[in-house]
Amino acid sequence: MLLGAGLLAADAAPSARATGAESAVEPQPQLTGCIPKGTRYREHGSRGRRWVALTFDGGPTSQYTSKVLAQLRKEKLHVTFFIRGQFIKGHTGLLRQELADGHEFANHSYSHPHFPGSYEISRTTALIRKATGYTPCLFRAPYGSIDNALLSRVRSQHMLTIGWDVDSWDSLYDNVSKATIYSRVVERVRPGSIILMHDGEGSHKGTLQALGPILANLKRRHFEVVPVSKLLGLEQLTAH
Repeated sequence: MLLGAGLLAADAAPSARATGAESAVEPQPQLTGCIPKGTRYREHGSRGRRWVALTFDGGPTSQYTSKVLAQLRKEKLHVTFFIRGQFIKGHTGLLRQELADGHEFANHSYSHPHFPGSYEISRTTALIRKATGYTPCLFRAPYGSIDNALLSRVRSQHMLTIGWDVDSWDSLYDNVSKATIYSRVVERVRPGSIILMHDGEGSHKGTLQALGPILANLKRRHFEVVPVSKLLGLEQLTAH
């Protein structure tokens, strides 16, 4: 999507030096969304192949998102970022970098309330689309709190609700240790797992420290990290 000439400097895409683009992965087709299908709530994918999905909630943030991206770029891996709408302003450059690197977006509500209403959800989708041209087909409930009414609201907006079966505990309290996060993931991961991590508000130093060792462990055990849409067999849409 073309952006206006009046884009603020704080919203501009990060420079190559700031984002480590000199070591960027090969250009990816421009993702524009995905097509939801199947049951409206999923906590994992098929157990029949060694695919896992790594997900990051609550960003984008200046403090953590760019550092997560740098580690993923080094390993040439693609993940799913569950975007919190209220943090998009001032960070559209980070969103565009995520998309350029081949990652996908999902909706995590606007202000992170329990059981968000329809406007909380639709507002975030609209902001993601305006900033990047991408329309998410996946949603994650704040705090993982769901009921039938929320699942119905989300499905009416053409999205599936995504939970997880591996919680890294990286947002359980501030400064969760690298060791705790690492052990939570590597001891619980199975084929088809959806792994919950965070790049949003709070203190996630342990997340940054644990991410590299987690990725190395998954690689040694022949797990392939893929976006949630691929894990669930959803069709990805790309720009022509």
